[in-house]
This record gives sequence, C-alpha cells and structure tokens, in this order.
Amino acid sequence: MKNNSDLVEILIFYETSWEKGKHYILNLEKYSQLLYFSQLIEILCEKYKEIEEKLECRDPSIFIWLPSIIIIKSLENDDKGICKEFIPNMFNEEDETGKIYNYIKNFKENLYNVVKDPYLAYNLLEKSVLFEEDSDVSRELEAYIPRYLIDDFEKKIKILSMQMQRIKPTEWNYFFDLAMNYLGE
Repeated sequence: MKNNSDLVEILIFYETSWEKGKHYILNLEKYSQLLYFSQLIEILCEKYKEIEEKLECRDPSIFIWLPSIIIIKSLENDDKGICKEFIPNMFNEEDETGKIYNYIKNFKENLYNVVKDPYLAYNLLEKSVLFEEDSDVSRELEAYIPRYLIDDFEKKIKILSMQMQRIKPTEWNYFFDLAMNYLGE
C-alpha cells in the first residue's frame, strides 16, 4: 500500500464517508429522515431557482433557512421526526423553546385562517423564510398579516433554527452535510 498513494487516499475517503454515513444508512428511521431532508432541498431548488445557486456556493443563509423550513414542515406534521430528533424541547410547552414554537404555530394558524387557501398560506410562510429580504414577498405576506407580526415570526423561527443546530451540533452537522452531499446522486 505504501507504493500506491492513490489507493490509500481512496480508502481513507471511503472509510471516512462510511463512518459518517453508517449511522444514517443502518438506521431506517434516520435514513428516512436523511432522504426526506435531501429531497426537500431538491424540491426547493426546483421550485425556486435562485435557491440552487445559494446551495451550490454554501451561502451562509442556508444554515438558517433550511432548518427553518423543517420547522415549518413540523407545523404541518410533515418533518419525519427531524425536529424531535434535533430540538426535542421545542415540543415542551413549559420550555422557552416550546413557547417560541407555540408562537410560530399560532402565527401559522392565524395566517391559514386569514388566507383560507392552505397551499397559498404554506407558500407564503416558506417564502418569508427563504426570501426574507425580498420586498415583493414582504408585501405579499403583509396583505394578510401586519408587518410587526411577520417580523416577530421571522425572528422567532431564526431562534429555533439556530437552537436546532446547537443541541446536537456534531450530529446536526453530519446530517446536514450528508443531505447536502446526497443531492444529485
């Protein structure tokens, strides 16, 4: 092996990849979460072309809005347990994180009641997270909800997004990295 440095390099890469991935590949629930998250990212790229570029260059904003999208999905009971895995105290109403989650849940319910179209309401939530700085998105959402409530929602969902990454940082980083590297394969 000492005479074949290319083979050694490939074997080291293989072993490193296996060590990262075996936790998710050998556990069906974790594999399902990983697959779901990577597919969600692909769907976002297809739905919003400007997102794909941000993902490719690893724009720092992706580290806030991807967890935020998962939190929105949990409001729809459609996150495959990812939130319970990475931010379990979000579901404890006594915990400060649980109070923030309840605020976000109430915001979502109020928006759905005002909009009356669940598909449109979900897309407004999604766009408010992905394109927070876009004035067109802001105006679209402001047609239904006052600006100060939108600002509170965006601030609180960012807090949860950051907490999701802090509770189990090593596991989250592996999960995130695997999902990002799984795209297109």
